[in-house]
Amino acid sequence: MKKFKKMFAVLAASALVAAMPLTAMAEKTNYNETFKGNGKASITVKLPELPAGSTATNTYKVYRVFDATSDGTNISYKLNENHTNKAPDGFTVDNAGNVRYTGAGTDDKLTQDDINSIKSYVTNADLVATVTTGASDKEFTLTGLPYGYYYIATTTGTLVTVDSTNPNATVQDKNTVPTLDKKITGVTAGSLDEDGKKALAQVGTTVTYSATITVGKGAEGYVFHDNMGNGLKLVNGSIEVKDDDSNVTDPIVVKDYTLTTNNTDEDTIKIAFEDAYTGQLQEGTIITIEYKATVTSDALTYGSEDGKNTASLDYGDSSGTNSTPTKDVKVYNAKFTVNKNQPNPENPDDATKNLPLAGAGFIIQNAEHKFYKFTAATTGDNVTGVEWVDNENEATEHTSSSDGTVPAFTGLKDGTYTLIEKTVPAGYNKAEDYTFTIKAEDYTQQNLEKSATVTNYKGIELPHTGGIGTTVFAVAGLVIMAGAAAVLVIKKRS
Repeated sequence: MKKFKKMFAVLAASALVAAMPLTAMAEKTNYNETFKGNGKASITVKLPELPAGSTATNTYKVYRVFDATSDGTNISYKLNENHTNKAPDGFTVDNAGNVRYTGAGTDDKLTQDDINSIKSYVTNADLVATVTTGASDKEFTLTGLPYGYYYIATTTGTLVTVDSTNPNATVQDKNTVPTLDKKITGVTAGSLDEDGKKALAQVGTTVTYSATITVGKGAEGYVFHDNMGNGLKLVNGSIEVKDDDSNVTDPIVVKDYTLTTNNTDEDTIKIAFEDAYTGQLQEGTIITIEYKATVTSDALTYGSEDGKNTASLDYGDSSGTNSTPTKDVKVYNAKFTVNKNQPNPENPDDATKNLPLAGAGFIIQNAEHKFYKFTAATTGDNVTGVEWVDNENEATEHTSSSDGTVPAFTGLKDGTYTLIEKTVPAGYNKAEDYTFTIKAEDYTQQNLEKSATVTNYKGIELPHTGGIGTTVFAVAGLVIMAGAAAVLVIKKRS
């Protein structure tokens, strides 16, 4: 009993008060006027530490379970005016009205049954103060309280504080917040950076994601949200949820949740975990959510807002608004653009004066000597994609228009490629092949938006049989014949 009396005199709970210097928290506090400024006791509650970027709006309710008197060292408890006959289970009232602890707790700790009994015992009539806290708040203090034994509940989580004022108490909210992380762990055609926050993926291929929730104390109301955004489509049936509870050797597949998927809503994936499941997990347990998405856009180049996948985790009582910082990962793809021209006859040596050339057709080849084939989606169920074929006649060929522009080769992953002029305009020589490289882990515009200008030159007529060589001999023969005739005429005259 002495240990519990000592416990009563040490701990306590809850929020900022009018007697403290004016702060935003004091303005949020709502006190029961019966207790405001009448007592000599105070309770300071230190709030759970939140990661930067968290959102939090929590409500703390402080109930006076028992009245108390104290000389600063010793403390005695009695039923308060709202309860005249009975104490909670685990406590007894003697004939003199004194409250004593008779529960099964040890080492100055109440049992969970004791706490549940107190929770059922208190009513709104016992409510001393209601305090609302935000994400930037670190603690709050209630002053002017009468001596007593106080129960503090919060929407942060399921854990509560039951402590005494003798005369002042400082307590830590026992709930600790969960954390969330998100990574890209695989790409079927492409590459990703070391920390898994960015990937360079070919359109039409599959990206694998992994979100991890680290469980806090008092786990309650966990709801996982994931928004694929534009350019990504969830692969149906790919979601798998596991945990690494220390009671099992290998991660177990979790089934205690409600899954909602929607490729058009803000939440592509929504997983609401049952409190019966998360409440039994040890602090620090890792819940892993793995799933896949198909890259549907070939326009995920530098500066695009598409291809981003955002996750967050809500937690706590449904009346609160608590959420972890959002975690974003991004998928890119690259493109290659060609401009086609020819020398200007008036300025053949000045490339800046070149003129556009229409009718040149191009294909590209990868390092495995396969050819780029692009298929655009025709319905909502189809996915735009790139494949690599062996036969160049099956390859997608892009042709220059009258202004010399060529449609871009889009949706590319990292790699080395060769541009080949397959169709050459009549009267022009075929351009040399052009090799370009898209680097992995380089998400700059210079790398993701490659381009080249290709020049075609007109052909030169080559010598042929019956050409200028024969003419020279014919002219020479005529000159000789004319000379011989002139000699004959001169001889006759002489």
